[in-house]
Amino acid sequence: MQKRYQIFLSSTFSDLVQERKAVIESLLNAKYIPAGMEMFSASNNEQFKYIKKIIDNCDYYVLIIAARYGSINPSTGISYTEQEYEYALSKNIPVLAFLHNDPYNLPSDKRDDDKREKLEAFRNKVSKNRMCKMWSTAKDLVSSVLISLTEETSENPQLGWIRGSSYDTTELLEQINNLRIENDNLSQELKELQKQIKANKPKVENLACRDDVFEIKGSKYKPPRDSFSKGRYLSHTVELTWDEIFKAIGPFLVSAKNYLSFSSDLKNSINSAYNTAFSSIKDDCIQTIKVQLSALGLINVRAAKSTNGGLNEFISLTEKGSAYLLKLKSIKKKKTKNE
Repeated sequence: MQKRYQIFLSSTFSDLVQERKAVIESLLNAKYIPAGMEMFSASNNEQFKYIKKIIDNCDYYVLIIAARYGSINPSTGISYTEQEYEYALSKNIPVLAFLHNDPYNLPSDKRDDDKREKLEAFRNKVSKNRMCKMWSTAKDLVSSVLISLTEETSENPQLGWIRGSSYDTTELLEQINNLRIENDNLSQELKELQKQIKANKPKVENLACRDDVFEIKGSKYKPPRDSFSKGRYLSHTVELTWDEIFKAIGPFLVSAKNYLSFSSDLKNSINSAYNTAFSSIKDDCIQTIKVQLSALGLINVRAAKSTNGGLNEFISLTEKGSAYLLKLKSIKKKKTKNE
């Protein structure tokens, strides 16, 4: 069966039109399915929601960085390109990054000199977490992308797309049966482990909960006052009760989330629910919230295999957490005069 992989191509747009065109043509010729926002870039939150759906359906994420940082989302203080990158990481999609080896010698109309500091930070973030290929011409870029994808698809194959008529149903039925047997075995192991955990779980006394207050620390982005100044990040602190924190993050944990998604959802839900402006929340605060909600029995934290085969931490509501969330979030009927 011939499998075809869908590739999301992420970059700034107007400065890399020719490079993107060359890469897309080479991907099509190599039987990949390229996906990218050629008609428009992510320039507002509504468009970014649509782009996230496209990324969700892709097997690999290709990031191209030259000398532009891109448009900045005022609500996060980072560019939409960097947001795409962070989202791909949160979804455990394999990322292949390609950085221009001499960006600041590119023509001025292809540079964001006023955002150089942010661009450098983004380049450092990307190169710190993975091996990156360097490029200087469109030809170099095309060659590097194809070679890297060939290696990645061989060493780290993803789900891909298969023509329905070409699939062997005998093989499919055998896979389903094997999965059923594996699921039965894992379910039994899980029951045994849950019994052991319940028997050995330590009791913690005098836990802060409900109306007790917790101080959440992080930073917020202050936009520039005018075209001659720069935006900057300031310390930001908000005090919320544990019920308020759980009301904000709880609905996002109906299905299991990895730690990156949990952190992002925590920040966004608190910003939305309580009109705060966190650009980021300190990791020790996030860890404390995770541990506290787990100690209260509201969430379950477990290690499991991710889609790329590694171990990830996954966080979800417990039965107690689901019931308590319904109590906190459900709208109660108001009493009438006759009642």
